[in-house]
Amino acid sequence: MPTIFSFKTLFLKPAALSRQSLSYLALGLLLALLLGSSGLALLALTGWQTAPEVQLWQDPWFWQVLKFTLWQAVLSSLLSVVLALPLARALVMDAQLPTKAAFLRWCLLCFVMPSLILITGLVVMFGFTGWLTPLLNRVFGEGWSLYGLTGILLAHVFLNLPLAIRVLTSQWGSIPSSVWKMAAQLHLTGWQRFLLVEWPALRSVLPALLGFIFLLCFNSFAVVLALGGGPAATTLEVAIFQALKYNFNPSEALFLAVTQLLVAGSCFWLFSRWGKLEWLAPATAGQTWRPELSTTSRWLGRISYLLIALYLTLPVLGLLPTAMSQGLAGLPWLKLFKASGWSLVFALTASLLAVLMALQLTWVASNQQQVGTQQKMSGLTRLVPVAALHHLIIPGMVLSVGLYIFFMPLINWMDWGWLAIIWLNALIALPFAFSQLKPAVFTYQASYQRLAASLALPLGVYWWRVVLPYLKPALQRVAAIALVLTLGDFAIFGIFGQPDYTTLPWLIYELAGSYQLAAAALASLWLLGLAFIGLMLLERK
Repeated sequence: MPTIFSFKTLFLKPAALSRQSLSYLALGLLLALLLGSSGLALLALTGWQTAPEVQLWQDPWFWQVLKFTLWQAVLSSLLSVVLALPLARALVMDAQLPTKAAFLRWCLLCFVMPSLILITGLVVMFGFTGWLTPLLNRVFGEGWSLYGLTGILLAHVFLNLPLAIRVLTSQWGSIPSSVWKMAAQLHLTGWQRFLLVEWPALRSVLPALLGFIFLLCFNSFAVVLALGGGPAATTLEVAIFQALKYNFNPSEALFLAVTQLLVAGSCFWLFSRWGKLEWLAPATAGQTWRPELSTTSRWLGRISYLLIALYLTLPVLGLLPTAMSQGLAGLPWLKLFKASGWSLVFALTASLLAVLMALQLTWVASNQQQVGTQQKMSGLTRLVPVAALHHLIIPGMVLSVGLYIFFMPLINWMDWGWLAIIWLNALIALPFAFSQLKPAVFTYQASYQRLAASLALPLGVYWWRVVLPYLKPALQRVAAIALVLTLGDFAIFGIFGQPDYTTLPWLIYELAGSYQLAAAALASLWLLGLAFIGLMLLERK
């Protein structure tokens, strides 16, 4: 049975340290880094060095920002889920829909797609000189504008509708064929079948899905910064960025960050109680027997399929002619290659770090779960899930602002900002890596750990020849999702980044902001290609 960690082992001679004591020492250091980073950020947010500007709660501007942040998140989450319902049902029930598997894979890419790619595509399609802007001006009048709540909703629905489609498709597809056949034998009407068969499968996931999308939109940064269009469409994340980066008002940034932390933490607490989402489910649908749909339901699903497929592809396809409009010679290739290099360095390092930390934490957590109630958990192992998942509660902007202010008197961020970019991106990707890797590690330990331990292999051989080959598919998926997430980082770079090592998302933002749409479109397509490579690894059989 595993030995409970004791701090006495820290003072033993190296030769006397057992393999297990060394592993607990490494675990203790990792937990100290993970929890210490958040602790120091929160300590700074409490006003340890700079007192928050608490009088802001009496300022109408603050309540306007908070109201808009909540309102756009509510609208975005409701639209994403409502639009996904008929299409998800059609993907499962209508066997004649073409290219369903490819469409679901594209949905996954859209969900993890760096937001600056989408923003550039929306500007190309719906901006002041966009392709569809003249048509929209005829329909809605000259008052049509992409910037403001309209553009924010368009972008958020694009990014989160694919998540809702995959989750709901997975739920509908999980209904067994025997249940559908029994409903057919009982001659249930379409409405009765929905209430008795389909709704029980959906109601367990709908609140969690709405809550998760709400949290993503509440913490959105790049979309609001680029498409907000002014003070009337400002969210807490953007206000924090402006207070710290442009006005350099740490007191105001601290107050806004504390507010965001309280609201986001409360939302995450509710979301975690509502259940778990399976958004990396296999991209398949409709493989088992399903009853025939009514004519109305069938055509509603097919129209939804066509319209949503166009909505999810046109902004990306529109980048191609725009990128080629000025010819290849006039594009900033040197800036593009340099930004690509820095993006890959930051993303690869951060994703590798996230995977290594997730592997260490999942190994300990799964091992303790195997022990079960036969042994009391040690103090360190109790902290493992908290350390791995608590960064879902703390938004990246809040964590960045806290650490920036805490170490500001000690560190010259002009020189060491790159280190913070790597570390904070690894922390943001860690919860996703941990949750996706843990099932594979648990299965291995439940099935093969005792058998492998009986071979008495050296530690290096055991991991290299036994553990890692078994976990290789899961590690590939986790590394790919971490790579794509960190590749599209914009918020953390906005706090710590410097012009000397500009990344692709920030380069896209600068090019689009200076109306160099052709160069921004090219950089967006380039970034999309890198993300697509990550998707291929993620979906690899």
